[in-house]
Amino acid sequence: MRLGGLVWRLLATLLFALIASRPAYAREVAIQTCVAPLAAGQSAADFPTNARDFVCDQSQNALGGGDFVSELRFAPVRSDATNPLVLRMTSIWQDAQTIRFHYADGSKSVLAVNAQQASQYLTLGAIWEFKVPARPAALSSIRIVTRGSANLRGIVVDATLVTREAANGLNKVFVAIYAAFAGLAVALLIYNFSLWRALRNRFQLYYCAMVCAISAYAFSSSGALALAAPWIANNDRLRINYVLLALCAVTGIRFVRNFFEREVSDAWLVNSIRRFCIATLLASLAFAILSPWQIAVFDRLYFVTISALVLLVFPLITLAGARRARNFGLFMLAWAAPIAIAVLRSAAGFDLVPYSVWLDNGTLIAMAIEAALSSMLVTIRVRAIIGERDHARSEERSARMLAGTDPLTGLFNRRSFLDQAIGLRSRQQLLLIDIDHFKKVNDRLGHEAGDQVLVAVAEAIERCRPERSVAVRLGGEEFGILLPRKLASTCRADDVLTAVREAVMPQGITVTASIGISEGTLASETDWKRLYRLADAALYRAKADGRDRACKATDFRDAA
Repeated sequence: MRLGGLVWRLLATLLFALIASRPAYAREVAIQTCVAPLAAGQSAADFPTNARDFVCDQSQNALGGGDFVSELRFAPVRSDATNPLVLRMTSIWQDAQTIRFHYADGSKSVLAVNAQQASQYLTLGAIWEFKVPARPAALSSIRIVTRGSANLRGIVVDATLVTREAANGLNKVFVAIYAAFAGLAVALLIYNFSLWRALRNRFQLYYCAMVCAISAYAFSSSGALALAAPWIANNDRLRINYVLLALCAVTGIRFVRNFFEREVSDAWLVNSIRRFCIATLLASLAFAILSPWQIAVFDRLYFVTISALVLLVFPLITLAGARRARNFGLFMLAWAAPIAIAVLRSAAGFDLVPYSVWLDNGTLIAMAIEAALSSMLVTIRVRAIIGERDHARSEERSARMLAGTDPLTGLFNRRSFLDQAIGLRSRQQLLLIDIDHFKKVNDRLGHEAGDQVLVAVAEAIERCRPERSVAVRLGGEEFGILLPRKLASTCRADDVLTAVREAVMPQGITVTASIGISEGTLASETDWKRLYRLADAALYRAKADGRDRACKATDFRDAA
C-alpha cells in the first residue's frame, strides 16, 4: 500500500472515532471552578467556607504559585454505582492534592494523591481521572487542596464531571488519535528514512528526526509514558515534556530550512535559526534540571525562545515564496495547520489564549493532516531532486565523454583508453592498425581529405569490432582494438582489412591498412608497454611484407 493511501485510511479511522464518541460530550456536568490561596502553614480545615473568599471570575495563574484550595461548584448530582461519576482534570505541575467529595447529607469522602502517585490516575490525553465514590446522597460539591502548585497554566484546569461511560468514550477518542499518529509516524519514518538512505538529502533526515521528536513528545505528553512507567512522578514527566517539545521545534524548523535550502540561505536567517535552536534547547534543559526553583522564570524563558523559533518560520516561508520556491503552494497547504497550532501554543504559553486539552494535543492532529499532504510533497520534492541529479550526471557523463574522446573520429583517445584498459587481468588481444601510405594521401589530396580518410577508417573499425571491445585512436593514423582473448574469433584481422579497403574514401581513392596483433594481460602499465611493443613489432613486419595485411606476434611467452 502506498504511503498516501495509508495516511488517508488512518485519518478516516480517526474521524470515525471522533464522530462515534460525540454523545459522550453531552453527559458532562456544568462546573464552576473557584480558587483561593492558602497562607503558609494554613490547612484547609482552617480555611473559611464563605463563598466570598474564593475567586471565580479571574485567571487562576494571576495568583502565582503556592498552596491553594479550590471549590468545584455544580448542581447536586448522584453517582450511580453501575455507572459512577468520574472527575477529570488536566494534569499540571504540583506536589500533592487532597480531593474532598461533599454530599448533600453532610458526609464526605477524601482522596489524597502526591506527585508520585498522580501518574497512576493518568489516562491518555494526560488527563487525571478520579472515581467519585457512590453514596445514597447526591454529590453537592468538591473541594481540592493543592500543595506546591506551579500555577503556570492554572491550579485546577478543565475540571469536568462525567459518567464512566462518557469518560470511556472520551478515552476512545484519544486512543484513536494516538493510534492513528503512531501508525503515521512509523509509515513516515520508514518512507523518509528509506529515501534518505538512497538519496542522502538532508531535509529527509531532518524530517525523520522531527517525526521521532514528535512521537517521543506524544508518548510523554499523552500520559502513555506514565501508563508504561507508573513509577515516574508526574512532575518528572512534565520536565521531559519541555525537553521533547523543544526538540520538536528545533527539528521542525531545521526541516523547513533544509527543504528550501537554496531559497532561504540568507546568512542572517541561518545564523538566527542556529542561535535560537541552541537557546531553546538550553532553556528546556534549565527548566527540566532546575525546576521548581524559579519555575515561572524558566517557563517564561522557555516560551520566549520557542516562540522566537516559531516566528522565524515566517521569514523562512516569506523568502521561499518571494523567490518562487518549487512546491511552495503544496508546502503551505501541508504546513498551515502545524504552523497555526505552534503559534497558538506559543500564545498559550504567554496566557494570550486559554489553555485547552485539545490545543495541548493539537500538534498530533495537525501533524496527521500534514502527513497526508507531506507524503505527496516529499515525493514531488524527491522527484525534482532526482531529476536534477540525473541531469547533472548526464552533463558530467557528456563532459567526461568529450574529454576522453578523439574529437575527429569519435573513438576513445589514448588517455581515456589506457584508463579503462590498464587493470584488466584476463587475457586480452590487441589489434594495432595503421593506415598505409597516409602521408602520401595528405600530400596529394590535402589535410581535409586526410581527415575524411581518418573518419572513414574509424567508422570501418567501429563496424567490425565486437560489443565488448574498445576502439581507440592512439595518435596520427594509428588505431587499436582491444578485446578479450575469448572473443578473438568475432573480430578477425582480415575482416578489418576488408572493411578499410571497401570504405568510401574522398575522391574515390582506395585506402589500405596494416595490422599487428599481440596477446597478454593488462594488470599494470608495464604489461601494456609489453603488449604494445609486441603488436608494434608485428605491425612493422606486416608493412615490411607488403602492407594491406596482418601479422601476429610470435613471442607469446614474452606477451604473457
